[in-house]
Amino acid sequence: MRANIVWANRLHRASAFAVAVMIAAASPLRVMAQQLSGGQAATPVATAVDQTCAKECHKDIVGKPHRHGPSNSDCGACHVLVGEAAKHKFSYIVPKEDLCKRCHLIPHEAHEHAPVRDGKCLECHDPHGSEYPKSLRADPRGALCLKCHNQDFTKYKFIHGPVAGGACTVCHKPHGSDMPKLLAQDAQSLCLTCHAEVMAKAQAGGHMHAALEQGCTKCHDPHASDHKYQLRQSAPGLCLTCHQEKFDQMTAGAKVIHGAVLVEGGCTGCHEPHSSKLASLQRGSQPGMCLNCHDRQLKTAENAPVANMAALLAANPDKHGPIREGACTACHNPHAGKNFRMLTADYPQQFYSAFNLESYQLCFKCHVQDLVLKASARGLTQFRDGDRNLHFLHVNQEKGRTCRACHEVHASKRPSHIREAVPFGSTGWMLEINYMKNADGGTCSPGCHQPKTYTRTVSSPAASLREPVPNTAGAPK
Repeated sequence: MRANIVWANRLHRASAFAVAVMIAAASPLRVMAQQLSGGQAATPVATAVDQTCAKECHKDIVGKPHRHGPSNSDCGACHVLVGEAAKHKFSYIVPKEDLCKRCHLIPHEAHEHAPVRDGKCLECHDPHGSEYPKSLRADPRGALCLKCHNQDFTKYKFIHGPVAGGACTVCHKPHGSDMPKLLAQDAQSLCLTCHAEVMAKAQAGGHMHAALEQGCTKCHDPHASDHKYQLRQSAPGLCLTCHQEKFDQMTAGAKVIHGAVLVEGGCTGCHEPHSSKLASLQRGSQPGMCLNCHDRQLKTAENAPVANMAALLAANPDKHGPIREGACTACHNPHAGKNFRMLTADYPQQFYSAFNLESYQLCFKCHVQDLVLKASARGLTQFRDGDRNLHFLHVNQEKGRTCRACHEVHASKRPSHIREAVPFGSTGWMLEINYMKNADGGTCSPGCHQPKTYTRTVSSPAASLREPVPNTAGAPK
């Protein structure tokens, strides 16, 4: 070995060319090199890098923080001198595409990274040394991958954390995988390695979105998007990729579509995208969920005002049954409806309306129809004068007073949701009712007639025309 080193140094000085490091003449690699060079003798040279290749010519190899093992001491592990030493011609000891595989055995997997498959390891790795771990040719935090996968993720508004940090190998294996896209695991499991709380919540929720079971990437782009949470598109467009048919059924023939359905992100204002303890993946119970939007004055598509419902309910303690029971959808369709204000059934919109039983179907979902069909009030209502049914009197006529003429539909300060005033006429002038309840009946004095009193214990039908009786019973019951 010492004789070989001396011989190599002399040869270098004579030829003025650096001689690459090679294994001793007795090594089996020499025989292999002879075969590769067509029978020409492969010249063995010294193996001490600091005395030969790197020191004399290839100085750029020295000093790299991450060195390939053979480049530290054995250039001949990969290179062989072919022909005359003075020509300084080298070859690989095996074909270039097979060279790395002699030492680096990569497990065979269903999907191979193209450079691995084609034996182009040097596309990613420097064979001698690098500034980066694994002798990578560029920064593994994105720059290396983007040499081939030329995508400008910075043009998107929202970038997935690993992508923003250039951590491609958090999700993808660099050489091969049994999963498509070289994923480290199946897509669902991979997402849950970071987002485990999503599935934990879903499994505890009771109602899981079917899309979650089909895979996160059905709704989310794993790299980047112009939509928050890397959604592939915003709602309602994203939701309609699956729910278009259902939405078409809900809106077929609808005169009114809920504004929350149409605005960007609207669906997720009411529905949880992953799971919920409530049916239909509702975000919360009613009316609280509804008041997330109805906590201010809104306008309909026709520019009609919609009251600040949060303020109205806060100021009026006597609430309509559906409000008390948390069932706004008992009266309103949440998505679209054929009736004004998306009511689930007919209800007169006017102050006066000719009586038609069909017009009051909304009210009669809960209240008995006999309230307006029978002249006798026996066993029906407290709003009676003796036995005379005053609901029948007011409603069941050609110029009938609708329910809204006397009752607030959401809440009031008075029992039975009696209104303080009602919008009247095209200008919406507030017509005061001036209702007062006493122990055995009550009195009202609206602008539409003189003050009148009813008394439940008086049996005469004419009693409804008497002068009012002062309220001496204190607070109404």
